[in-house]
Amino acid sequence: MTWPSVCAGITALCALCLTPSLAGALGPEEQSDFSPTYEQLLLGFEDAAVDTGWIPANSPVQLRLFADAANSVTIDLPGTAYYDWETEELRFEGDPMAGFFEYDVGLELVASVKVDVSLAKWESDLLGPYDWGIEAAEMFTPYLLEGNPDRPVTITDKSGALDLVSIPLVPDIVILSGNLDIALFVDIEASLECNRIEVLGTDGEITSFTLEGQSQWIDPGEGPEDVVLPATAYCQLRTMPTLIIYPHLVVTVLFDEYDIAGIEIPVDLPVIDEEIAFDTIDLTLPYWEGPEPGDGDGDGDPGGDEGGDTSDDGGRDETGGETGTGGDDFGGLDDEGCNCATETTPGRGLGWSALGILALVGLRRRRERDLR
Repeated sequence: MTWPSVCAGITALCALCLTPSLAGALGPEEQSDFSPTYEQLLLGFEDAAVDTGWIPANSPVQLRLFADAANSVTIDLPGTAYYDWETEELRFEGDPMAGFFEYDVGLELVASVKVDVSLAKWESDLLGPYDWGIEAAEMFTPYLLEGNPDRPVTITDKSGALDLVSIPLVPDIVILSGNLDIALFVDIEASLECNRIEVLGTDGEITSFTLEGQSQWIDPGEGPEDVVLPATAYCQLRTMPTLIIYPHLVVTVLFDEYDIAGIEIPVDLPVIDEEIAFDTIDLTLPYWEGPEPGDGDGDGDPGGDEGGDTSDDGGRDETGGETGTGGDDFGGLDDEGCNCATETTPGRGLGWSALGILALVGLRRRRERDLR
C-alpha cells in the first residue's frame, strides 16, 4: 500500500466521521397573530354634566347653561409573534405604521336666558342643543416598547378659544332684543407608550418583554400538542383635556343695555395617567420535534464492510506482502475505524481520526524496517 493511498483512506474516514455531527437540522420559525385592541369610554355624557344655575346671581338679566361632555380612547396594536424552534426564543414585531391611537372628546350644550326688569319679564325656551366634538388620531408602528422611535405617541389639540355658536334672541316682547355668543377654549393632550408584554410559558413562568424587537427564551414544553402561550400587553395612557365655556350675553330692554361677559365655565374631564391592560391573547404555535441524535447518518454498515472487498483472497502490495488476511492487519482499520456510526460529537470524531493517522504511520515505518 502506497503512502498516497493511506492518506486518501484517512481523509475519507475523517470526512465520514465529521459529516453526521454537522448535519443537524435547523428548526422552523412559527408565527402567531398578536394584535391587541383597547376601546374605552373614559367618561360618559351623564358623568360630566354641568348646570351653571342662573348667573350672574341677583342680576335682572341672567343666563343658564347645561353642558354634557364625554371622552373615549381607541387603541390598536397589530403585529405578529415569532417563535424560533432552533433557539426556542420568542419575539414580537409590530406591523409598520399600522398602530392606531384615537382620542375623542365631545360636548353638548343647552342655554336659556331670563329677563326680569320693571318693564318686562321674559324667559326663553331652551336654546340648543349645540354639539362640538374632536376626533384626533395618530398612526405608528407597534408595540411602543422601549427603543421604538415612535414612543410615545402623542395627540395634541390647542385650538384656544373658538366660536361655538351665536344665538339671536327673538322674544315675543317688542321692547326686548339681544344675542348670546358662546366660545369654547380647547386644550387637549393625550399620550400612549407601552411598558411590557407578559408571556406565560408552559412551565408557569412569566417572561416580560420590555424592549422593542427583543428575543427571549420560552419553554415550549414537551409536546406533542400545540404550544399555547398567553400574552398580555400593558401600556401607559395619559390624557389631559381642558374645556372652558365663555358665554357673552347682550340684552337690550327698551333703551337699557345689559352686557354679561367675563364668565368662565370649566367642564371637568378627568386627567388620566394609568397603566392599562389589554385583553390576553393566546399565541398558538405548532409543536416541532427535532431529529433524534444520530439521524442523518445513513443506513450504511457501521462496520465498514459495505462496498468493500468481501472476498477471502488477500491481494499483494508493491513489496509482495499480503494485504488480505495473511498480511499486516490493515483490515483492522476497516473493522474498528473511528466508530463513525455511534459518534456524533465533533471532538470525539477528530480524536479517533488522529489516533488512526498515528497508527497508520507507525505501521508503515515498521514494515519499511522489516523489508530492509
